[in-house]
Amino acid sequence: MHKMTAVEENIKYCIEKNGFPRKSVRLPFKAIYENCKNHDIALKEVLANLVQYKIIGTILGDFIEFRASDKPKQQAKVPSKENKEPHINMPNMENLKEVAQSYMSKMSPEQIKELGKTVSNMGEEERNNILKNFSQQFFKDKT
Repeated sequence: MHKMTAVEENIKYCIEKNGFPRKSVRLPFKAIYENCKNHDIALKEVLANLVQYKIIGTILGDFIEFRASDKPKQQAKVPSKENKEPHINMPNMENLKEVAQSYMSKMSPEQIKELGKTVSNMGEEERNNILKNFSQQFFKDKT
């Protein structure tokens, strides 16, 4: 195992102070991003290094949620009305999330906020169409 950086030690301290690993803990994205920037280390690298310590960090809008790797992810309940169209193949959401996190880790906080605003201003049908198109391009149907 590598020696923890100051940023990683700081995150570990903060999440343990707030109940980790017993519970998932959210920390503000901007503060962590700025801390990484000040220490000249990529956020993506910090999150990857924390995995070695069984700490999984997931970017969720303005927060990064940390959970223990041995704890199962809480599945978001999707209302049945969102899945009206039976012909939409839902992609493997685990892979989708990793791809999205990879792209988001390279974005500035301002870019992430703008993306969030864009998505929140879309209608449900438009979001479903984007997901449908994405799944058709990157997660080809094997049936």
